[in-house]
Amino acid sequence: MAPDAFFCNPAGTAYLSRGASSVLIGYESLLEGAGRTAIAGLKGLSHGAVGLGALYRYESGLKKYDIYGDSAGGFEAYDAAFIGSYGARFESLDAGLAVKYIRSKLYDRSAGSAALDLGVIIKGGENGGTDLSFFARNFGRTLKLGSESAPLPFEFGGALNWRLIPRLNFFIDGRLPSDHSPYLITAGEYAIPFAAAPKTSAVTPDYGAAVRSGLFLRGGLNFKNKEDLGWMGAFSAGFGVKFRETSFDYAFVPYGDLGVTHRFTLGWGFGTGASAAAPVDVGGRFGARVEKLSLAVAAFEPGDGVSDTLARQVSDMLEAELVKTGVFRLVERTEMGFILAEKKIDYSGLSQKDGAAGLARLVGARAALFGGVSKREHGYLITLSMVDSETGKILSSDSRVVEEDYLFKQAARDLALKLSAR
Repeated sequence: MAPDAFFCNPAGTAYLSRGASSVLIGYESLLEGAGRTAIAGLKGLSHGAVGLGALYRYESGLKKYDIYGDSAGGFEAYDAAFIGSYGARFESLDAGLAVKYIRSKLYDRSAGSAALDLGVIIKGGENGGTDLSFFARNFGRTLKLGSESAPLPFEFGGALNWRLIPRLNFFIDGRLPSDHSPYLITAGEYAIPFAAAPKTSAVTPDYGAAVRSGLFLRGGLNFKNKEDLGWMGAFSAGFGVKFRETSFDYAFVPYGDLGVTHRFTLGWGFGTGASAAAPVDVGGRFGARVEKLSLAVAAFEPGDGVSDTLARQVSDMLEAELVKTGVFRLVERTEMGFILAEKKIDYSGLSQKDGAAGLARLVGARAALFGGVSKREHGYLITLSMVDSETGKILSSDSRVVEEDYLFKQAARDLALKLSAR
């Protein structure tokens, strides 16, 4: 689930639209009696998302010895972090900030500190399949465990997400940690949908981010582990299963003679916002990319003093601006299936709202946009509504008054941004 980005790059949490929520619970079995538990929750706002979460890492079965080298019993150690984050969504990039309180304990000594995580994601163009990510983690004060100082594991990195072919993503992640030499992580993910996905617009090709339900196969190579453990400790693999807003992910990482670690993650999404595609665990990358809401835009109805051509021009402008937001995946109106569906709806005698919902169902879209343009005494009135294709419920409505026709494009941009932040 996308909340995974909460622990890696806080900019990756900005995908949530207003009113949507996501929750993640994860557990990772580490080596020699150690484990790590994670929990996070996100809430979508108008222009981003806020999050709260916690990490807890423990080690059990540790032994202490007296001055003569004899065993003096066992003890435990732990590290815990309590985190709050905000991810902001902009047109061409996302940015995020996380504030952490860290608590560590080793035997009878404990210490606390505060740290910051920063991140940014530069989104790829509509016709491209590449995104860039940069992050800095654990920037904060040194922990003091008694007389010993323990610097926080500060790390800077960058990552690239390349949608190579439909449903195949490739990732490369570079790290520059304070306690290790620089290293790379590479990984890939292939999505196998459980059902055929709706056709997509020619200007918004489906690079696989919109698989709502499916199986995700993953593999990766960590060159840090290769340096430390050899090739047998470098490879990792896993899979994910996703049913709409619910996902389960599993990954294992072999550590050569030391053993194997296992990671399990459960995620849920709630609310009306666009949900996230299942992730590949490549720490500092984007966490997960947005699953774009598939949308069919019906031809706008011309009102008083407005021709069919002008109404169509306004809906065309709105389509172009909706694509730019990166939130929607538009069904191409020039496709034969769309044209036939539109003609079928025209002859059905349905209301504009019911007709739009029916059109969306026929072309496999989750929602439809309908509206109209009419001439008024002091300009033009543009009205629009978004309807859920399954329930027929109006998801959003808005309008704009435009004094002159040359202002249609700006009005379309404003309406698209408002819809994308709903």
